[in-house]
Amino acid sequence: PVQGATTLAKRFGSSRAVASTSAPQRLCAAAVANGLRREAPEHVHRRRFSATSTGVGTRLGQYLEACGANWGDAVEVQDIVASQDGQTFAWQVDLPPERLATIRPGDPIESRPFELMSSGSSQGVRARFQLFPKGDSNASDPSHCSLWLSTDSRERLPIRLRLASTEREGGASDFCRLEDALSNGSLQVSVSLKDGRLADASTDVQKVQQSLQLTDLKFAEWRLFNAQELFRAGKLVSSPPFRFHHVLLGDMYLEFQPGAPHPEHCAVFFRCRIPTMRLRVKLEEGSGSFSKTFEAVGRASGEDDLKQGRFLPVNMDAPNVFESDGSLIVRAALEEVVTIPAALRDMIPRLDERASWPKRL
Repeated sequence: PVQGATTLAKRFGSSRAVASTSAPQRLCAAAVANGLRREAPEHVHRRRFSATSTGVGTRLGQYLEACGANWGDAVEVQDIVASQDGQTFAWQVDLPPERLATIRPGDPIESRPFELMSSGSSQGVRARFQLFPKGDSNASDPSHCSLWLSTDSRERLPIRLRLASTEREGGASDFCRLEDALSNGSLQVSVSLKDGRLADASTDVQKVQQSLQLTDLKFAEWRLFNAQELFRAGKLVSSPPFRFHHVLLGDMYLEFQPGAPHPEHCAVFFRCRIPTMRLRVKLEEGSGSFSKTFEAVGRASGEDDLKQGRFLPVNMDAPNVFESDGSLIVRAALEEVVTIPAALRDMIPRLDERASWPKRL
């Protein structure tokens, strides 16, 4: 169970957990989980279980410490480096053998967000790299890398993506072989603007003002304070991440898409990232005039959700849609966990049970 908790912490937590390797540490972990005080070696007690240790900063970290995990150093995500002319953006992904061994097919690594700028312009679009070292769900072989560039632009951008020596005009599930791209334990990723320009940078970049409140891992309220400006800008907006039902189910998001499915409407999507997971959720705008219950599907695209009706349509011209301050409120409620991957489903009760075990003798 500790090993299983360790693997999931690497996937969903902000730090990297490492399994206990000594009996004193395991006894100390069990004692802490049950609220007991126990004298432990100075270096074990203070370094692994102090209030300032890395793992305690998140709810998942506290939960896994109660299950007996110890905390190691966080995996560092390298910054995006822009070229001198601002037309190429590079990202280094460190993949030493011990980290690569923990990554499974379908596991993504994402860069920090950055801004793609046009030549001689102050306007641009937000972007981030999404890399699957062992392929995404559409890859033909786990020996192939998948690479994509996610942006907030509704237009297709004139870019060239590069992974090691392989270059393509856009992302692909079978971008190149991992063995060919890996060099000295790292991957070199970059994107370049073709002809030094963006496809359509005529729309001003809007600053998103928002808040999100989560209650009991079942209810979320998302407020867009400048919703009318965002609707006129016509760009996709994502909420801060949150988690329903259990922290091990990963990050979830709400998305606001102006102009869909009709020009005077907006579509509100519910996003979850675990493949094959299905959650029955209810979305409702603030006044209650528009509400809908549907099954959200893990890793589904916006186009698929629109075709299948898995979204909340809101007529922005309807009365009382906006609050008195011009904000738009969207409420999300989890009604049922329909399907989650079998391995994760089996892991959750074992971790919950372990957290309540007495100390080991």
